[in-house]
Amino acid sequence: MKKNPDFINIVNDWNYGSIRFGNKIVCDGRPADKSEVVVFSHAHEDHVSNNLIAEAYQKDKRVLMSEYTRQLCSTYMLANLDYDYNLKIPDGNIAETFDGFKIKLIESKHILGSSQIEIDDEDFGRMGYSGDFGESINEYLDVDFLVLDSTYSGNFTNRKWTMEDALENLCDDLKNNIGNRDVNLIADAGLLQTILDRLDIWENITTVVSGKKEKGWSKVYSNALYTQPKDIVLKGSDEERELKFKNEPILYVAHNRSTLGDFMTGITYQVKNIGIENEQPINEINDTTKRIGLSSHATGKSIIEYVEKVNPSFVITDSTRSKNNSVKLAKLIGEQLGIPAMTSEEHQKLRAS
Repeated sequence: MKKNPDFINIVNDWNYGSIRFGNKIVCDGRPADKSEVVVFSHAHEDHVSNNLIAEAYQKDKRVLMSEYTRQLCSTYMLANLDYDYNLKIPDGNIAETFDGFKIKLIESKHILGSSQIEIDDEDFGRMGYSGDFGESINEYLDVDFLVLDSTYSGNFTNRKWTMEDALENLCDDLKNNIGNRDVNLIADAGLLQTILDRLDIWENITTVVSGKKEKGWSKVYSNALYTQPKDIVLKGSDEERELKFKNEPILYVAHNRSTLGDFMTGITYQVKNIGIENEQPINEINDTTKRIGLSSHATGKSIIEYVEKVNPSFVITDSTRSKNNSVKLAKLIGEQLGIPAMTSEEHQKLRAS
């Protein structure tokens, strides 16, 4: 088995960590000159963009993504995702066959439609990309060479509570305030919709205020049988002004703080991928702000367990989003699993030497 595979190439294009497998396949990035297929793991904007898809179309490359990723991207992108000759949506877990290779998308439990990417190449063998993944995966890649997301490292092990605990505590705290004063709930796309689903208050609280993207994502999640607000009023609209005139508490929801502007009233819940090592999942910053350490990413030992389940012969930890975590992960994988591992930065230096 070849070590330090030079047929995998992770480059920084447009601030994307374009992951190139062999000569023909690119994951979550720009199409290379000789590539034939660009695969997108999920709908978060640090992994896919309108420009990336448009460039792939322009260069006559095939674009591959899950159906839910297509639907979520369609809510905020201008690229034609309803129909295009170059766009390919796999049928469930069935591998798509191309000239000399196959690609299979496997649920990654990060957000709706997120996928692990498994590749079987006639020239380079079985290789794949974890994508961003959560803690409840029930099907794993079958690959020899793994590129691993490094949003977190495997050494977040001091936490005395689980992500499920954090979600439950957050929903309980929200219910104590919703209807009593203005509430601002800010969480990443997908995670926000999961929180709204778990709140399950929409028989009584029928209207929330948010932005266009939040409204579009909630509609997709609702169609996927997640419970979501029945009526989402756009921030800055006449409908929002009418709600304010009623002088009743309003629930605002957003994927980022900028959507809600600088003059928020009431209490703000900031759900971030930080604070996961704190003593408690909910931390009061001041009288009007609470920070919640909640993530849709796998953390701590669950990352190492993921690699153990995949059982590759070689791992490259992706340095493009978190250099420090990629270093920690590569070291832990070698120490705890005995699997050769290096960061993508180290791998690139070897390829260049």
